[in-house]
Amino acid sequence: MKKILIAGIAGSIVLAGCGVKTEDPCKDSKAAFSKYLIDKCYGDYMKQIEINKENIANLDKRVSALESDVDSLRREHEEIRAEIEKLKITGKEQVRVYFDSNKFTLRDDAKATLDELIDAVRDKDIKKVIVVGYADPRGTRGYNFELSMKRAQNVAAYLIKNGIPVEKVRIASYGEELANLIGERHPEQRAVDVIVLY
Repeated sequence: MKKILIAGIAGSIVLAGCGVKTEDPCKDSKAAFSKYLIDKCYGDYMKQIEINKENIANLDKRVSALESDVDSLRREHEEIRAEIEKLKITGKEQVRVYFDSNKFTLRDDAKATLDELIDAVRDKDIKKVIVVGYADPRGTRGYNFELSMKRAQNVAAYLIKNGIPVEKVRIASYGEELANLIGERHPEQRAVDVIVLY
């Protein structure tokens, strides 16, 4: 009888033990976290924090680069403005020609527009010819800067070939940075401005 009673008590203890739930240490705010538990419970969060730090650092670099480019463009603008103020300007002719996507060759309509400009200023005392290239924002900033420069160079070459004095021509490339000032749609931003001051 005693053996049966003892066995019953032991079985109850075993069953009671099986019913006890082990607490998740990751959910226990009072748990003493070891490095193992920290890695186990928060390893993914810590990794994401490091990734976020790297992303922020990269963004800071890009912002610094953009600020530097903007400062450079601002200085160039001021230099041109200062040169213009020194000249005795009596008139101005200005045209804008457009380009196909990812192209810098002159279209027929662009050549026709430039021909009209050349005829209009042929007998003028030209003080300065400013040729400014733009590009839409698709592609990298470096690519767009180079593309807009090639567009401006081709326009300048066409003007010089058709009688505009080479020493009067100044070329600038604004890439995608200021393209939104000349239009909101991509076809409007693939352009070159030509300003003739006389």
